[in-house]
Amino acid sequence: MTDIRDNIDRANQKVVERLCAGQPVWIGCKTAVDVIPGMTRHTILHAGPPIEWERMCQPMRNGILGAILYEGLASDVDEANSLASSGRLTLAPCHQYGAVGGMTGITSASMPVHIVRNEAFGNLAYCVPHEGASPTGFGWGTYDEGSIRHARWMQEELGPVLDAGLRGVGGINMRQLIGRAIQMGDEDHGRCGAATTLLTRELAPHLVRLDVSKDVLGRVFDFLLSADIFALHVIMAAARSMVEPAKKIPYSTVVTTMARNGVEFGIKISSLGDQWFTGPAQPIKTVFFSPEWTAADATPDIGDSSIVETVGLGGLIHAAAPAQEAAFGGTYAEALRKTEEAYAFCAGVHEAWTIPNLDFRGVPLGIDIRKVLKMGVTPILDTATAHKDGGKIGIGEARAPREAFEAALRAFANSHEAESIDA
Repeated sequence: MTDIRDNIDRANQKVVERLCAGQPVWIGCKTAVDVIPGMTRHTILHAGPPIEWERMCQPMRNGILGAILYEGLASDVDEANSLASSGRLTLAPCHQYGAVGGMTGITSASMPVHIVRNEAFGNLAYCVPHEGASPTGFGWGTYDEGSIRHARWMQEELGPVLDAGLRGVGGINMRQLIGRAIQMGDEDHGRCGAATTLLTRELAPHLVRLDVSKDVLGRVFDFLLSADIFALHVIMAAARSMVEPAKKIPYSTVVTTMARNGVEFGIKISSLGDQWFTGPAQPIKTVFFSPEWTAADATPDIGDSSIVETVGLGGLIHAAAPAQEAAFGGTYAEALRKTEEAYAFCAGVHEAWTIPNLDFRGVPLGIDIRKVLKMGVTPILDTATAHKDGGKIGIGEARAPREAFEAALRAFANSHEAESIDA
């Protein structure tokens, strides 16, 4: 009789192979309601696992209020509040719609979304563009007039210009670009300067040939040049496209989703499909932008951007991006220790994404819930910090909560209760 551990190991290798086989290509930037299946004018998507309006953190509520006003579904904040709590809107996780969103993750019908196609499997994934260098916006949990005005600019100018540029270039291979960015010192989550530069370099010759005014092009280039982190949301969509074909592999204990909503952290594992397993969102070890802010001002860990750690990037590869570790006051020795931890709890490596200062070893890939619990060490997630009332106030990192991994392993064990499992 085959030992269940052999079945698990084979299944986990299959998941790693599917993740490695992914060929994400950024193909467009179009209006959400036109491209996201199931999206409607009364649908607003958010980050993390499912959560009711009454339980949401304040930045997520603020982002939803902003989206309601932006979409013209209410004329003022009081009316928007009543609508949000009425049950007449569909408030759902981005992941439920094949999408991801940074921080609050707010995505509504009229917003532009990056479209990434996994050419190896044919599936699509979506993510709203990063809002840029400003500390405000729906993603950061603000809904002032400036946030709404910036969202309209992204809808009316940024999205269409990016989409036209992508048509000109014929799509950008994100698998290759991510690999190059790692070689240049990005971990492709908190540090994306190389990836953003590479994306801008690919797009620039096609953007300058567009039949649009110099003023419009100037604003788009100013935006791209002001936001080193712009590439993150394209990378997030690429990662989201990679994990979908890796789901529903029987016996696999590999994580295929990690996401946070500011209240709860949730994971999914391959063999159990789209079932969520949650634990409390964790406090963020933050480098604050101003001494006026402290941990008491911060929202707990929030956002879908941990999808990049799910595919081996971000907090799993600080050894590839020592400057990211230095930003938190750490050393290269600490960065290396964190990456070695990741190799220990992962089922394999991604040979196409290599770390130069580790003799070009592939990045750790395929977080195995069994190994996480046996080691007693959960993944590190690079992130940013939102004020508890909205607005970006720092950058940092957080550990995933052990409780989510314990819940997933219990459910896995229950699904195989007739077989012996050695965690």
